[in-house]
Amino acid sequence: MNRGVRPFVLDDSEAVQRLCDWAWWYPRSREGWQWLISGAPGVGFSDANPAGWVYETEADGVLAFLGNFLQRFDYKGDTLVGATLHTLLVDPRVKGASRDLLRRFAGQDTTLVRYTFNANDRSAPIYKHFDMQPWPESLSRMKYAWKADWSAVASERALRWFHGLAGGRGSGERFTDARVWTGAITRCEPGVFALPVTEIDERFDALWTRLRQDGRLLAWRDAETLRWRCSDPDLTRLPVMLGFEQNGVLAGYLLAFFSKGSEVERPALEIIDLIATAECEAVAIPAMVRTLLGSARDLGAARVRLPFVSPRLDALLGGFATARRGYGHDHCHVRWNEDASPELRDAWFATPFDGDYSFCLRPPPLLAAERAA
Repeated sequence: MNRGVRPFVLDDSEAVQRLCDWAWWYPRSREGWQWLISGAPGVGFSDANPAGWVYETEADGVLAFLGNFLQRFDYKGDTLVGATLHTLLVDPRVKGASRDLLRRFAGQDTTLVRYTFNANDRSAPIYKHFDMQPWPESLSRMKYAWKADWSAVASERALRWFHGLAGGRGSGERFTDARVWTGAITRCEPGVFALPVTEIDERFDALWTRLRQDGRLLAWRDAETLRWRCSDPDLTRLPVMLGFEQNGVLAGYLLAFFSKGSEVERPALEIIDLIATAECEAVAIPAMVRTLLGSARDLGAARVRLPFVSPRLDALLGGFATARRGYGHDHCHVRWNEDASPELRDAWFATPFDGDYSFCLRPPPLLAAERAA
């Protein structure tokens, strides 16, 4: 009776929405799915590399889904393609379908690398069966998390304890904060300035040209790609962006998205990208993080998170060691193509931007903004 696995198409989005609701995951709108499967600039989906796969049965239709996100990478002038999975959902009626879906994902040998930076505790043990290994070494379980408002975090924890493991689902949205929509960056470290995402322009193309000269393996960050990433129609609030200026020229930036993980969680700021030219990153990256931390409470965020930590970022943010937090499972799993050299693998400067975080976060609901209007 099983139809099995086939490529995901937009008409499957309603069925995938039902899976998201069953799993208590953030449901994406049809417009959001259309945006996502339109793909990042310069990368097109194909029969070999579709926007995802569904597992459907004759009797019940689509009962499992795995999303496939492609993006361009640059290494010493060469353009390569990598793939990250997202939104892996499997109905218990088709237990084991995750293996069929992951086999399709991991088998995309036309891509340089297949990976996830966002595995949960249930899915993490599965990836090893598809030669997806924990990465980076010693940091695959690590995230950074800073408390920006201690009293807000305490009240949230009390409410979460009251609601137990249900996480407050169905209890009504709590802790909405109008400052998420009205707040602003209030103080900047030297060299740092607030930069609206509506002003992503030719400065970012110039910065991308300089970044490509540093000899790192980097996901594309030209102006067109950044504008696309910030144009997700399901966002309820534009991301926060900080720039770092050196000698009057943009030399780095930080990009943070708002999230609200459940009805009883406070809003948080998730650092999605954090990068600067190699010559100034030791000053620029800590300065931009300090600026965001200094303004987070005024922006209505109880926490600031860096949900993926590469070795280089960990070294650069050593002064923020109190924010390091290890978990009991590996979030990050990577499978390289056989022809990827050790030199290339070691050159990957990865950030959460390379993963699925920006479009898989639950955004703060508009309720607070509507009340403030």
